[in-house]
Amino acid sequence: MLFQIAWRNIWRNKARSLVVISSIIIGVWAGIFIMSFAWGLYKNNIDESVYRQLSHIQIHHPTFGEENDSKFTITNTDKIVKQLQSDNRIASVSSRVISTGMITSPTTAGGVTIYGINPASEIIQIRLNEYVREGAYFDSGKQNEILIGEKLAKKLKVKFKSKVVLTFTNVNSEIVSGAFRISGIYRSKNISLDEVNVYVQQKHLQELLELKSSESNEIAILVKDEEQLDTIKKFSVGVVPKGKIEDWKALSPELSMIIESFNLYTYIISGIILLALTFGIINTMLMSVLERIRELGMLMAIGLNKRKIFLMIMLETIYLTVIGSPIGLLVGWLTVELLGKTGINISMFSEGLASYGFSSMIYPELEQEKYLIIVTMCLITAVLSAIYPAYKALQLNPSEAIRKI
Repeated sequence: MLFQIAWRNIWRNKARSLVVISSIIIGVWAGIFIMSFAWGLYKNNIDESVYRQLSHIQIHHPTFGEENDSKFTITNTDKIVKQLQSDNRIASVSSRVISTGMITSPTTAGGVTIYGINPASEIIQIRLNEYVREGAYFDSGKQNEILIGEKLAKKLKVKFKSKVVLTFTNVNSEIVSGAFRISGIYRSKNISLDEVNVYVQQKHLQELLELKSSESNEIAILVKDEEQLDTIKKFSVGVVPKGKIEDWKALSPELSMIIESFNLYTYIISGIILLALTFGIINTMLMSVLERIRELGMLMAIGLNKRKIFLMIMLETIYLTVIGSPIGLLVGWLTVELLGKTGINISMFSEGLASYGFSSMIYPELEQEKYLIIVTMCLITAVLSAIYPAYKALQLNPSEAIRKI
C-alpha cells in the first residue's frame, strides 16, 4: 500500500515531478557525454601516439635509451625483421637508424632528431606519407632527400626544394655533416614533434654514421591485436635476446597514466554533475514536503508511524530516479553511438590541440561498465538527496501540522 501511495503522490503535481525527472535525465546524459568525449579525446591521443609514432613495441640496444648514441646498435637487423614479419600476429615491422644533431639553413639552426627510415616500411608502420602537405614522400629516389615538419620549416625559413645541412657525430665520435634537399614538408597532429623530427633515407644515414647496412638503432613492431601484446613481447625476447624490448606503455608512461587515471576522472566528473543534481532534488522534495504538512500530520494522527513516513518520501524520490535514469541512459548511449560515427569537429582549436598531440576530430566512446557506474551513482545521489526532506517530515508535530493552513 505504501508503494501505491508514493507512486500516486509523485503525479499529484505533474509539473514538479517532470522537472525532477528532466533534471535526472539531463544529469545522466551530461555525465555520459562528458566522459565519452574525454575518453574519445584521450583515446585519439593514444592511438595517434601508438600508430603514428611509437608503434606497439620497440626494440633497442640496452644502452641506447640511456646514452642516446647511434653507436649502440642492433645487429643482423634484416634477419630479425624477416623473422618478426613471419609471425601472423604482427601487422608490420620496420627498422630505423636514429641520431641527434643540428639542422642548419641559410638563416638559422636548430636541434633535431634524425630518423633514417625505409620509406616503404614506414608507409605501413606509421603512414608517414599521409602527413606530407607539400612536395612528395621520398619519390625522387635520391639519397639526399629529407622530410621535415611544417613548424621546423617555418623556424628555419625554408621551403620545398630548399637545401639544409645536418651535422652530427658518427659512431667514431667524429663530427660529420651532410647536405640534404627538402623533398617534402609534413604536418602531423603533434606539431611539437614536427619541430624536432626529420626523416632521411636509412642507407644514406648509415653511410654517414659509418654503420653497416645490417645495423640499426630501433626496430618498431605494430601488432594486429593489442590483447596479444605481452605474448608478442615474449616472442620478441626469443628473437632478440640481448635487446631491450619495451611496449608503448613503458615508452610513454604519460599515456599509460591517462588510462589508469581515467577511472578517477569518471568519479570526479560524475560527482560534479550529480552534486548539482543533488541540490535540485533536495529543493524539489523539500517543497513537496512543506506543501503537504497538513496531509502528513493527518497520516501521523491516524497511526502512520514515522518510519513509514520516511520510507514513503524516500520511495517517491526513488520512483522519480528510476523513471529518469533509464531515459537518460538511453539518450546518452544514442548520443555516443551517433557522435562516435560522425565525430565532433573542434578544428577551431586545432592549433592548440596539435601542440599536445590531439586531433581536431573527436569520436566519443565509452565502455559499458562506465554506463553502469553513472546510473549507480545517480541512484545513490537520489537516495541521499531524499534523506533531508524526509528528516524534515519526521520533525512535524501531528497536532500542529493538522492546523497548518
